[in-house]
Amino acid sequence: MRFKFFHFIMMLAFCIPISCSSISINVRDYGAKGNGKDDDTAVFQKCVDLLKKNGGGTMVVPRGDYPITFLTFFGKGYSNITISGENANILQTIARQRISVENNKFQTYAKRFAADGCFVFDAQVTQQTDDRNSIKNIKISGLNFISDVKKYGFDELLHQVSAHGVSNFTIENCTFTGFLGDGIAINGGTDFSKFHDAYNKDVSIINCTFDGVNKNNRQGISIYYSDGFLIDGCVFKNTTRDDMPGAIDIEPDRGINVVRNGVIRNCKFYNIGGMGAIAVVQKGRFDENTVLISNCEFEDVTAPLAVIGDEKYLNGDQNYFSILFTSSKVTNSKIVADLRMAKNVNFNNIQFNKITTTTYNNVSAIGVNNIRFENCIFDNIYHLDGLTFTGSSKKIAFVGNRFKNFRKQAITINDPNGIGSLTRNVFESTQTPKSYPLITGRIKNRNLVNKLQLLNNTSGGNFLPFTIEPFFIN
Repeated sequence: MRFKFFHFIMMLAFCIPISCSSISINVRDYGAKGNGKDDDTAVFQKCVDLLKKNGGGTMVVPRGDYPITFLTFFGKGYSNITISGENANILQTIARQRISVENNKFQTYAKRFAADGCFVFDAQVTQQTDDRNSIKNIKISGLNFISDVKKYGFDELLHQVSAHGVSNFTIENCTFTGFLGDGIAINGGTDFSKFHDAYNKDVSIINCTFDGVNKNNRQGISIYYSDGFLIDGCVFKNTTRDDMPGAIDIEPDRGINVVRNGVIRNCKFYNIGGMGAIAVVQKGRFDENTVLISNCEFEDVTAPLAVIGDEKYLNGDQNYFSILFTSSKVTNSKIVADLRMAKNVNFNNIQFNKITTTTYNNVSAIGVNNIRFENCIFDNIYHLDGLTFTGSSKKIAFVGNRFKNFRKQAITINDPNGIGSLTRNVFESTQTPKSYPLITGRIKNRNLVNKLQLLNNTSGGNFLPFTIEPFFIN
């Protein structure tokens, strides 16, 4: 198999030095109170405007509680800025009444009606395919962003940090708590009547914690348009309502938007709602996109990964993977994955333990193309049909996996056209005697299934020997 991923070794060298001017200013020296009562927005805005005038520099935010409504970095002049917090709290202040926008589609506190926030970076350009007009070289560290989602409730459009048209944009060692929308939104638009499809490049989010408090939020991180991103060493907990994508949403949803060369690694996900802890939308140009997920832990999630494609998912003979999910642990998840018209996804060396659904499709409810599980362990699967795939499918492969402590069957692929390579699997144990390693639909044409792809599987512990003979119609 050919992986598209590994042309992005560049991800390992994301920490491009930020060459800012030497000026450093302390918000307290300019009148910020940090007492949790007085609004410090005007002082913060004065400080970043001074840095813009200087061509860059550092804004120091000492420990304290700073109410901020709407801090703006509008235009590429706000480049080369470092915001260095000393474990300071940024209290997102709601400054207006909730209003209806887009024919009552959204009820929001936002000022701008595609993406808004407490800290807002907006290059104020549109239809960009490179970073010539982007805000460049931004670093934010040591800040705790705090919103009151229990008081104000969910807000589709209002985030804590919102960025549109940024390049070499780094947030590290920060916390994001109680966000109404997203903790961080890397956007494809701010107000579609003015600015849309700016270009984001090399976004790094490192060692940050996202706590949604009551799961009445959107995402911890949304990425709509970014040419290269890294999410490393982050923790996500108590976030995302059930009608939203997940703790991380990767969604190039408009026109020229792409999200490619992305790495999510060393992250932990606890008590996550939505479709999946990590949700990826495969639309339009997703063949250009590559996402690597590695060394992550998932506990009490709907699914560790959700991949949502489009009606063209069966087109072509796919021979590469655009999403690689590897070397991770999943415990107490409702389902193994949520794959809807998904394609080109490789699960490698994943430990699945306690997959709890007894009713929903355990992997795919609509259909898939070129999905591979390799060197995985499936332990304690509650669904009677095991790992279930319905809908028209192609190239579902299981290679070198272990199946143990199942309730009954191991794998169900309703569409025989979906049977790909099933080799070197060990069907170790199941509670129900005479359970099948594989169940599929009736096969009229024996040539449909290449028996050479169904070799060297072993069975034990109530599993029948691996065979597809019972499903052929003579």
